[in-house]
Amino acid sequence: MTSPSAAANAARTAPTSSAKRRKADAVVVSRSEIPEHSELEHLRRLAALVESSKDAINGADLNGIITSWNAGAEELYGYSAEEAIGRSIEMLTPLNAGGEAKALRAGLAEGKGVTGQQTVARHRDGSLIEVCLTLSPVFDAHGRVIGSSGIARNITETQQRRASAEHERDRLTFAQEIAHVGSVEVNLITGHRWWSDEYFRIHGLPVTPSPTEELWHSVLHPEDRERVQQVWQELESGGPPLKLIHRILRPSGEVRWVHTRAAAEHNDGVLVRLLETAVDITERKQAEEALERLAFQDPLTGLANRTLLTNCIELALKEAAGAGTQVGVLFLDVNRFKVVNDGLGHAAGDSLLVQLAARLRSAVRPLDTLARFAGDEFVIVCSGLGSDEAHDLAGRIAAEVQVPFDLLGQELFVSVSIGIALSSCGDTAESLLHQADAAMYFAKDAGKVDGVVFDESMLRRAEARLDIGSQLPRAIERGELEVYYQPILDVGSQAPVAFEALLRWKHPKHGLVSPCDFIPVAEETGLIVPIGGWVLVNALTQAQHWRSQVPGASALRIAVNLSARQLQDPGLFDTVAGAIARAGIDPSAVELEITESALMNDVESSMATLTRLRSLGVGLSVDDFGTGYSSLSYLRRFPVTTLKIDSSFVEGLDGRDVHAQPIVAAITMMAIALGMDVVAEGVETLNQLRELERLEVRSAQGYLWAEPMPAGKVAPWLSNRPQFPGGVLEGAGASRRAY
Repeated sequence: MTSPSAAANAARTAPTSSAKRRKADAVVVSRSEIPEHSELEHLRRLAALVESSKDAINGADLNGIITSWNAGAEELYGYSAEEAIGRSIEMLTPLNAGGEAKALRAGLAEGKGVTGQQTVARHRDGSLIEVCLTLSPVFDAHGRVIGSSGIARNITETQQRRASAEHERDRLTFAQEIAHVGSVEVNLITGHRWWSDEYFRIHGLPVTPSPTEELWHSVLHPEDRERVQQVWQELESGGPPLKLIHRILRPSGEVRWVHTRAAAEHNDGVLVRLLETAVDITERKQAEEALERLAFQDPLTGLANRTLLTNCIELALKEAAGAGTQVGVLFLDVNRFKVVNDGLGHAAGDSLLVQLAARLRSAVRPLDTLARFAGDEFVIVCSGLGSDEAHDLAGRIAAEVQVPFDLLGQELFVSVSIGIALSSCGDTAESLLHQADAAMYFAKDAGKVDGVVFDESMLRRAEARLDIGSQLPRAIERGELEVYYQPILDVGSQAPVAFEALLRWKHPKHGLVSPCDFIPVAEETGLIVPIGGWVLVNALTQAQHWRSQVPGASALRIAVNLSARQLQDPGLFDTVAGAIARAGIDPSAVELEITESALMNDVESSMATLTRLRSLGVGLSVDDFGTGYSSLSYLRRFPVTTLKIDSSFVEGLDGRDVHAQPIVAAITMMAIALGMDVVAEGVETLNQLRELERLEVRSAQGYLWAEPMPAGKVAPWLSNRPQFPGGVLEGAGASRRAY
């Protein structure tokens, strides 16, 4: 076959600068034999086709000299036929591509052509052009290579578009990686399935060119698989685009969360294409779960918090209403928890709460709700619970708590107080919690380990307690507080030797309020410190008045109680010293009473405080001795001058408790051995008085002689006090009452 370049050579007669003329009548550039007329017409037609081609077509001899040049070549390279023909083909070769051009010419000389090779050519203005090049050797009649013909197509724009598309694809791939978004396209006509690299990565799968539906099924989480497949079936059946959040299980065993969006393309009711995107939202789900834990879970113990607790009670009440059953709410408070926090630190307190939460979990039923309400308070919600079952549960909890706790290497015994509320018609979560809380305070006061069930009287007392707590700060300035006095007498002579100062509150609404009701409130709020200072000043001043003004009272001592909170007050020493100076009383006439449990809250601190107070010359008494847990080694070290035997032991001295007499005897002998005085509290009968005298107890106080009385009644009582000579009034005495 005649080559395109040969046809162009045969058709041309002379070079011309006119493009129109060149297209109509090709210029002859080689003067070879004139072919026959018919072949010449064929060559002319062929030359016209070559000349009209948009591709650059040119010929060259074996030395690389250009021999033919069409309009497409002029358009592509910028050279006219006159400028190109006769010059070396190397003018079209980039300066750094000479090696490639030589290799191509060598191959052509051997008769080897090149088809569709992408390479770079040089434009007349020096710019580079990307071309797709086809080179063919030209043979003579004897089969010898005499030159070459070349066809070049400008692919610069195509390559740019391809490069741009690849760049966009790379950017999309990178964006998908950053956003954890994978994509899928499924052609239902051809069956071709395409997954993006990020889709593989999200699912923890190696990239493969031919992913299958079975591969996708394999990574669906077993618990979500059925739901996901059902939603996809609805989509493929003509349903709306889907949005779905579900879990996947990677081959490594890692669980991830994905948010899938998908759409189906139908043509005349036939499904032709599926498009899907999948976003890895694991971090978002974890953050949501963390927020949910913060919203509904106590961060320290992992138990339900107050918000979730309220929801659980309301749900339990609805279910109970339908089933005709009751909901039980148990409110727990750790006794003396503040002592743990203050004495061992908050880390120990937190450790106690965590350990207690674990023990409560083992005590409750599987379907019960256990929550941390606040601080050291816990709540248990039980469906279908009656009074007996509630007490049984409280008993199990008490047994769990009896085992000592290990707090940072230190063994500690604690107890809990449990209030129980059982639902009735109209109860709410708030009312049940309120009732259980009120019952808990009664359990704490009564020392009940198996819980106390709420009744309405408790609520009234709780409301009164709240009312008292709110009005107590103003009680002093309104003149509602008053100091009462109870005598302490010599057992042998029954002569008064001292008075104990006891605080009373004459409330305008509630009348005479028991110290048992308002002293704990004062302790909790810290008001006991200023109130205690006020009592100290008034009692010492009043005692000094009696000592100096009342006949026969010059040797009377005054005993004033100090609370645990006062003992911790750094200003206590100055308060006592100031009260003594203000009253003008001899310090040896002052006795400060501290309960046994208050001393043992912080032994070292208590010892330091008492030592400083003793240096003032005052006496120090241990009140309610025998009811606490003091160690004899500690008692020996404390600068104590008097032991006051608790009334619970004195009460049994009339024969009702066989253990009372040896206990009182032991306390008395120990006190005498340590050089201390002994005072028996709560004496009500002559039998008790005679037994105390037999046991050589030196002093006593109680209703046998007098109730606590206002200051104005002390002087008359001193003048007309009752006398009980040994054995004359056996069995007589005042009725027992709290004081």
